[in-house]
Amino acid sequence: CNKLLDQVQKGLSAYLETKRNVFPRFYFLSDDELLEILSQTKDPTAVQPHMRKCFDNIAKLVFEEDLRMSHFVSS
Repeated sequence: CNKLLDQVQKGLSAYLETKRNVFPRFYFLSDDELLEILSQTKDPTAVQPHMRKCFDNIAKLVFEEDLRMSHFVSS
């Protein structure tokens, strides 16, 4: 059971590493935070709580009704 869990965890870590290689600012997020963002790809507002960790001076994103980002608010 522990062996299988270790395999799953290594696979998950490798998957998250590929995402971080594509977008290096993901390195500022913990595995849990990155998983939260990736698990909610249909909801772009899910990145909101993590903006300050990824980008200095960006306090929040502002979205239109159709969930397109219109602008950001600096801190």
